[in-house]
Amino acid sequence: MSTANATGVQVNDNDVTALTDRLKILEYAIRKSITVREDQDEPADQPHREEAAHCGIPDDNSVTKGDLLTAVQTLVRSLQRKG
Repeated sequence: MSTANATGVQVNDNDVTALTDRLKILEYAIRKSITVREDQDEPADQPHREEAAHCGIPDDNSVTKGDLLTAVQTLVRSLQRKG
């Protein structure tokens, strides 16, 4: 089965599942990089930003770990609700 995403592009359910799984792995990696609350205000790690960009989250050099984590979590929740 396929559905149209927000841009009107047809997306296969398997693609959505794979993207959700990839984002969950990224969420875990970002969480591991935040060992104390203050770490949330540090710049996001380059590999995390690159993976997020690959998953459709715009890359921004000034994004913090906390903001990137929030963006990833929001996208995961959105994809799960559509599934």
